[in-house]
Amino acid sequence: MRDLPSGSKNCLGQRCVLHVLTSLDFGGVEKHIELLADEVEGSEHVHCFCAIGQGGFVSDRLEARGSPVCCLEKPERIPSLGAVLALYRLFRRLRPEVVHTHGAEANFHGLIAAWLARVRVRIGEEIGIPTHGGRAKWVFRLIYSLAHRVIGVSNAVRDWQIQSGEVPPHKAIRIYNPVRLPTTKSQVYDPEQVFRIGFVGRLEPVKNPLALVDAVARVMEWGVVAELWIIGDGSQREEVEHRIEQRGLTGSVCLWGYREDPVEYVCQCHLYVQPSLSEGFGIALVEAMACGVPVLATAVGGAPEIITHGETGWLIDDSDAGPLAEALMEIWQQRSYLSSIGVAGRLAVEGRFAPSIYVKQLDSLYRTLLANK
Repeated sequence: MRDLPSGSKNCLGQRCVLHVLTSLDFGGVEKHIELLADEVEGSEHVHCFCAIGQGGFVSDRLEARGSPVCCLEKPERIPSLGAVLALYRLFRRLRPEVVHTHGAEANFHGLIAAWLARVRVRIGEEIGIPTHGGRAKWVFRLIYSLAHRVIGVSNAVRDWQIQSGEVPPHKAIRIYNPVRLPTTKSQVYDPEQVFRIGFVGRLEPVKNPLALVDAVARVMEWGVVAELWIIGDGSQREEVEHRIEQRGLTGSVCLWGYREDPVEYVCQCHLYVQPSLSEGFGIALVEAMACGVPVLATAVGGAPEIITHGETGWLIDDSDAGPLAEALMEIWQQRSYLSSIGVAGRLAVEGRFAPSIYVKQLDSLYRTLLANK
């Protein structure tokens, strides 16, 4: 791995910001970091990247760009004394002016280490809405007391942080995730075509892929000629495969696995569905809308901030297979509106989530906090 530079001032005197993540392989946070790295040339700061655990796909891409990267290969699970000590030593050597941690494990270990190392500005970022019990809330209330600001990637995440008592209101801010808006446009639905439904995400219970498979099976039983494209992988892969076979959908569901550019697949779909039980933001949702693909999403997390129901997409309150199937059927029955909803969705997200906007917001935050230290 490329080693991180020593000293907080380098590259013509720009200030060093060290981003800490759990890993730098595949995933939404890693994609978010890759977009940030693509946009930092015009930033006021030098951005360095550190994974507590393993590197992989994204760390290789960051290194190829010339971004400073290191992977500590320490245990990520909370609590990990080895992770805290390794981060502390790294911060003491590098002397960054800002440490910005991303996600629960990185927040826990990174904020403790940054406080011990007396880093001037410490920022945590929560990427989802956790299911913390009383003990976990108490622990993270202590952890976030070490931060100067805690970012929520949507209003829903920020509001949860405040309502749970983990983050005081004056520390909680919202900065939307960056999304690279694709130039690829969706296909216009032809009634003679198979109705193609798309899904992008980890095959994990929180993403609810089994309910989507069941919903598509019901819609097909009701006479809709449809197929489902699933782009992603995860611990439920075998269970999803079994459910597909069980429901007699072997010829109607394509399991594409992980794809570097899922947008290429989504833009060939007539409807994108996000059936998540919980969602912090919804990067794939915004990417689908940016392609002009109509979207249906459960009204959790950031989805209601992105979609205006019936105008720029559709929201559903219930994530069970039955209500999902009914929503799919209703959309199919109104399929003449698919194109106009897709266009409205694209217009709604253009310019709101550009990586350049994200970098400017971070620069402003870093600048303000450093000026007060």
